[in-house]
Amino acid sequence: MNTMKRIMQERFSCRNFTNQKIKDENIKEILDLVRLTPSSCGLEPWKFMVVSKESDLAELSEVCNSQKQVKECSHAIIIIARNDLKGNCDFLRQQVDRRPRTPERLQKAMDHFAARFDPQTSDEIMTYATFQCYMACANLVNIAEDLSIKSCIVAGYDSQKLTKFVGLEKNFKPVLVVALGYSDESVPPKIRQSLDQVVIYK
Repeated sequence: MNTMKRIMQERFSCRNFTNQKIKDENIKEILDLVRLTPSSCGLEPWKFMVVSKESDLAELSEVCNSQKQVKECSHAIIIIARNDLKGNCDFLRQQVDRRPRTPERLQKAMDHFAARFDPQTSDEIMTYATFQCYMACANLVNIAEDLSIKSCIVAGYDSQKLTKFVGLEKNFKPVLVVALGYSDESVPPKIRQSLDQVVIYK
C-alpha cells in the first residue's frame, strides 16, 4: 500500500494516548515539513506553539473544555493565525522581500498587497489567515501519521482563555489545537459517504 493511501485509511481522531513521549527530533521533523505547506500568495500567516510540559498540558486541557486527550497527549501543537498583513507592516514586507526583486518590483508587490488587505478589517484578514492554518493542520496530522504518531484536532475551546494561554500580541489568534502522541487504539472502520455521493461531474 502506498504511503498516502495508508495514511488516509488509518489516520483517525485519537482520544486515548499512552504515556510514551514523542522524541523532540520527531516533533521538529513534523513542524519542519508542516512549514512547507502552501499558503495563499506564499504569505505563511501562521505560527506553531509546542506544548509538552505536563502542567501546561493540564492547563491547556481545561481551556479546551477539559478534553482528556489534550491532558494525556505527549505534545500539543497550537496553530496560530496572524493578521498583520497591512501594506506597511514589517512582516508582510519581510515575506514579499524574500524573492529577488528590484526596488521597483518590490514596491509594486507591496502596493498590490496594500490594495488587497488595507481595505479589509482585522477580522476579515484573520479569517483569511485562518483558512491557511487549516491547510497546515491537515498536513500536520498526516505527517504525524506517517511517523506512527496519532493525533486529534481540537476546535472546542474557550477562545479568550486560549488566547491568554498563548500570550502573544493582538495580531495573533489561536485557531486549532492538535494533540499528538502514541496510542494502543486500533484503527476504527472508516464510515464515509460513497464516492458517488460526494462527487459531482459537470
